[in-house]
Amino acid sequence: MKKVLLMCAAGMSTSLLVSKMEEYAKQKGITDLVIKAEPVDDLDKYVDEFDVFLLGPQIRYKEQQVKKIVEAKGKKYANIPPQIYGLVDGKKALEIVLNLLK
Repeated sequence: MKKVLLMCAAGMSTSLLVSKMEEYAKQKGITDLVIKAEPVDDLDKYVDEFDVFLLGPQIRYKEQQVKKIVEAKGKKYANIPPQIYGLVDGKKALEIVLNLLK
C-alpha cells in the first residue's frame, strides 16, 4: 500500500482534490493507494508514514523546507501546478503521483 500526502496551508483546501484523485484511481483500478491531506506544518509528524508528498501552490514558498525533510528520508515530492490545483484535476494530480512512485 502506497501512501500519498497532499500538503496545504491548513489541510482543508486540498480535500476536494484528494476526493477527485481517489475517484480517478478507482476508475483506473488502482486500489493500493491511500491519499490524505494535512497542513504542511505537520510534515514532521507524517514524513515517515507516507511515500510521496505533493505541495499545494499556496505553500510553494515552503518548498525548500519540505525538500530538506522529505529527501532526508529518501522520499519524493512535487509541487502541484496551480492550473491542476485550481481546476481540481484529480486525473493530472494522480499522474504526478504515479510518476513519482515509478
